[in-house]
Amino acid sequence: MSHEHRDDATFGRLPPVTLRGDAARARLRGALLQVTSEWSYLRAAVEPADEFARAGDDLDGRWLSSAQLVDDPDWLGHVMDDCGRRLGSDDPTVAASLFVQNYAYRIVTLALACAMTTGVLPESTAAATAVVVRQGRPTTVGYLTPVVTVLSPDAASVAHAWHDDGVRDATLGQLLDDAVAQHLAPLVATVRRSRRVGEPLLWGNVASSTAVAFRTMEGHHGPWVRDVADRFFALAPTPLRGRGSFLALEFGDRRGWFWERRTCCLYDRLPGAIRCADCSRTPSAVRREAYRTQLASDAP
Repeated sequence: MSHEHRDDATFGRLPPVTLRGDAARARLRGALLQVTSEWSYLRAAVEPADEFARAGDDLDGRWLSSAQLVDDPDWLGHVMDDCGRRLGSDDPTVAASLFVQNYAYRIVTLALACAMTTGVLPESTAAATAVVVRQGRPTTVGYLTPVVTVLSPDAASVAHAWHDDGVRDATLGQLLDDAVAQHLAPLVATVRRSRRVGEPLLWGNVASSTAVAFRTMEGHHGPWVRDVADRFFALAPTPLRGRGSFLALEFGDRRGWFWERRTCCLYDRLPGAIRCADCSRTPSAVRREAYRTQLASDAP
């Protein structure tokens, strides 16, 4: 019997199932529809028909091949510089840093949102994806040849599947292989071939974007997501570890879960000089007081 059709309580003890072709396409479209209904800013497309942008094109609103970005440092440098200018900076280091941070957020968050909300994990390798950049930021992910890993047969049993250690580790392992080993790690390497920018800074951006993705899921699905996030970073490759840590705080009956990063993403070098709430250059005591103030303001 195909695991895809099992919906009893034992499903969580079965390994995730990989689907391709029409079955994957249908699953992925359904998953993205549900994700978009929950988070309208998480935009994605299945098998986008538009041609990829080329040198000389106006890049705003155009599809960019993830594989080309990873494989071609000159093209990636051109794209990053274009994004930096649209954000208000001619500094190539700032442009590279923010591009990696924004790009990683889109790739990881869409994959996690699908997997944690619908039980369907899309393949997120560079070869399988494309992105649209608008106003200097990646905003939409395209899945070119849909392949999905199915954790659970229906949304009602998704949380149950994630609570199974074997299913959780297999799913996180797939995400780490697709999105990190075969996508973001080569992207970081290509960025460093194109620009002089520190590896710890770039991996700190990837870690921070991933943490924000988990925090978004925790806010929607509940505290069980925290254990999954901890496990993700425990299984992550060495360059992704130690770039920050989660912090749980309480204020009265309000509980918050924050990420404290260890490198600065350089966002405050854009016009306006706005510093991120979790900036590593802000003293820890000041950050935590700001978090408590946030919790207090959220209280009914």
